[in-house]
Amino acid sequence: MTFRFSLAIFFLAALLSRQASGQCGSCGSGPVSGGPGGVGPAGMPGALTPGLSPTTAFGSEVLPGDLTDWRLWWRQNQALYLALKSHVHALGTDTGRESWFLGDGQRPQEGTLRPTQEQIRGAIAPALLAVLAREKNDELVTGAMVALAKIGADGDAALGERSEAALTSFLTDGNQQVRETAAIALGILASPRAIPALAHLLWDTQEGRRAVKGAEVDYRTRSFAAYGLGLVGARAQNELDRQIVVSILRRALERDDTRSRDLEVACLVALGLVPLATIETPTFETPPALAGARATPPERSRLAQLDYVAAILDDEKREVLARAQCPVTLARLLVAPEGAPAPELAHYRDEIARDLLERVERERDRSEILQSCVLALGQIGTNDGADPLDARIRRTLANVPSAISEPQTRAFALVAAAEAGARSGSGLLGAAGGEGIASARGFLVEELFDGKYFLQPWASLATGVFCWRLQAQGVTDPALETLQRALRHAIEDERAHERLGAYALAAGLAGSAECAPRLMKLLAKELPDEPRGQVALGLALLGHDEAIAPLREVVASSRFRPELLRAGAIALAILGDKDVATQLAAMLKENRSLATQAAITGALGFIGDRRSVEPLLELLGDRLATERARAFAAVALGNVADKELLPWNAKIGSGLNYRAAPATLTDPLTGTGILDFL
Repeated sequence: MTFRFSLAIFFLAALLSRQASGQCGSCGSGPVSGGPGGVGPAGMPGALTPGLSPTTAFGSEVLPGDLTDWRLWWRQNQALYLALKSHVHALGTDTGRESWFLGDGQRPQEGTLRPTQEQIRGAIAPALLAVLAREKNDELVTGAMVALAKIGADGDAALGERSEAALTSFLTDGNQQVRETAAIALGILASPRAIPALAHLLWDTQEGRRAVKGAEVDYRTRSFAAYGLGLVGARAQNELDRQIVVSILRRALERDDTRSRDLEVACLVALGLVPLATIETPTFETPPALAGARATPPERSRLAQLDYVAAILDDEKREVLARAQCPVTLARLLVAPEGAPAPELAHYRDEIARDLLERVERERDRSEILQSCVLALGQIGTNDGADPLDARIRRTLANVPSAISEPQTRAFALVAAAEAGARSGSGLLGAAGGEGIASARGFLVEELFDGKYFLQPWASLATGVFCWRLQAQGVTDPALETLQRALRHAIEDERAHERLGAYALAAGLAGSAECAPRLMKLLAKELPDEPRGQVALGLALLGHDEAIAPLREVVASSRFRPELLRAGAIALAILGDKDVATQLAAMLKENRSLATQAAITGALGFIGDRRSVEPLLELLGDRLATERARAFAAVALGNVADKELLPWNAKIGSGLNYRAAPATLTDPLTGTGILDFL
C-alpha cells in the first residue's frame, strides 16, 4: 500500500472514528468563512431554459453565439456585485466588503426580512422533506433536494440527520440527473458527516457502488461528489476535516481511472475551496508506517497544497483542461482570508506569479491555460506602487489586448487588470497604491474609447469592477471621477442593444450618477427585454430611487415577459422596495402561465423576503398545479431559506475560467453542469 493511499485511508478512518464517538469536527456548527470563490450563474437574473429541470438556469433569454460575449462573464460573476440578499436580509450591513463575500457577513441582523427560524425549521424544511418522501417526478425531486441542502442544519442535529438520510436515498435512483443531484446536494448541505459517503462515490469503492446500486459509480456522479467534498471543506471549522477532504481529493487525482477530464477538473477546482493552515500543524499522530515519506502530501499544509497544484500545472502530460484549472486554484489558495499572510506564503506568491507571468509573456501554453493565467494574475496582483513584481503584473495584463491574438485571453485581461489595479497592496508589503490606480485608470480609458470594438463592452465592465472594488475599500481617488465621466460619454454614444447592457451595468457598478438620466430614458424605451433588464439593474446598483415608480410599472406589465419581470423585481429589491415581494406573491396567485410562474418564483427566491414563504409553500403543496410549477416553488423556497447569502456555487464560479470547463462543471447548452444549478 503506497504512502499516499495509506494516509488517505488513515484520514478517513480517523473521521469515522470521530463520528462514532460524537466528535466530528464541525458537525452542528454554525457558518464560517469559506475559502475564496464566489459567484456562479445561479445568481440573478436568469431565465429558465425550456425543457430543463427547474434546478438549472441561465442569465439571459438567449445564449450568445459568441463565447467571448461579455454576458457569459457577467452570468458567472454577477452575484457578488448585486449582493441581493444583503439588501433584504440586513439593514445597514456593509455588503460591499470582500470579507463579507467570503463569509463574515452571515451573522444575523436586527430589522431583517430574512425568514425566521420558525418558518425554516417548522414549515419550509418539513414541506421539502415531505416532497422527497412521496413525490416521484424527477424535476420536483431534484428541486426539493437542492432546496433542502441549501437550508442546511446548522445547530439542528435532528434536521441534519433527516436531510442526509433523505438525500442519500436518491443516490440509487434510476435517473442519472437525480443521482448526481443527490451527490452534489450532500455537498451543499455541508455537513462533515457526509464526507465518507462522498469519498466512497468519488473513489468508486464497493461501498460507493452499493450506494448507487451499480457495477460502478459513473464519472459524472464521481465528479459531482468531488465538488461536494470541496463545498463541505469550504465550510468546515475543523482543520482535520479540511485535511481529510484534501487527502481524499488528492487520492482521487492520483488514481483517476475514468478516462474523462471531468474528474481531474472537479478535484482541482475543489482543492481551491479548501485552504489549509499555512504552516504544517499536524492534528494527528502520523502512523509509523507513514513516517519518513519522501514527499509532503498536500493535506499537510497550504504550502504543500500550492506545491502539489503547481506540479500539476507543470505536467504537460496532464489533460489540458485540468492544467487550465490550476492557475485559479493557486490564486484561491494564495488569497484565502487569514489575516496577515506568513512570510512563506508571500514567497510562494512571488514564485507563482513569476511562473504565470512567463507563461503569458511568452505565450508558451495552450489558450485555455493562458486564459486562466490571466485570470489568476488579476486575483493575486495589487496596485502596490513599490513592488516591481506587482508593477510587472499590471504591465503584462495591460499588454495582453495588443500582444496576444486569442480573443478570450484579451477579454479576460481587461477584467483582470481592473481587479489587480483596484486591490490594495497593503496586506502584503504596505506600500501605497496610487501609481497602480493611475496606470489602471489610463489603461481602462484607452480601451473604453480606442480599444477593439468587441472588447469595448468588456472594458466598460472592467471599469465598473475597478470602481466598485475601490469604493468597497473606501478609496477616494480622482480616478473614480474620471472613469465615471468616461462611462457617461460611452453610454450616451452607444446604440447597439447587445452592448448597452454592459454599459448600464458598468455605470451602476462604478456609481456613475451622471449616467442616471440616460438610463432612465433607456428604461422607458421599448428595448429588447434583456438589455432593458440590465438597464434596470444598473439603476438599482446606482441606488437611483427615482427608478422605483417606473420599475413597479415594468414589473406589473411584464407578467408574460419573464426575463424583464425578474430583472425588474430584483432591481426593486436592491433599491429597498419593501412591497416587491408582496406584489410578486399576489401575481403568483393570479397567474397559471408556467413561464410567468417560473419568473415570479425565481424572483421571490432570489429576493429572499420572508413574506414570500407562504405563497411559495401554497404553490408547492398545490396538487392541482403542474409538477414543474411546484418544482419552481421548491427551488425558490431553498433560495429564500438559504443558509448562505450568496448562491452555493458562488464559491466555485467566481473568477473561474468557464471557457476551460467540461460538461460537469458548466454546459450552457444542456444546463447540467454544477454551475448551471439554481
